[in-house]
Amino acid sequence: MTQYLYTAYFENEVLRKRPYIKKEWCEFVVENPLLIEEQPDDDRVRF
Repeated sequence: MTQYLYTAYFENEVLRKRPYIKKEWCEFVVENPLLIEEQPDDDRVRF
């Protein structure tokens, strides 16, 4: 099983403001994406 690291922003802001989101769901999407979009300007990836 892969160990994921989360940013402080995700832990303290995203999850706090959206208590209905579970980390397990995010991990599932990263491991089983329907689509991957790489953003060239800032090296971010959308799943």
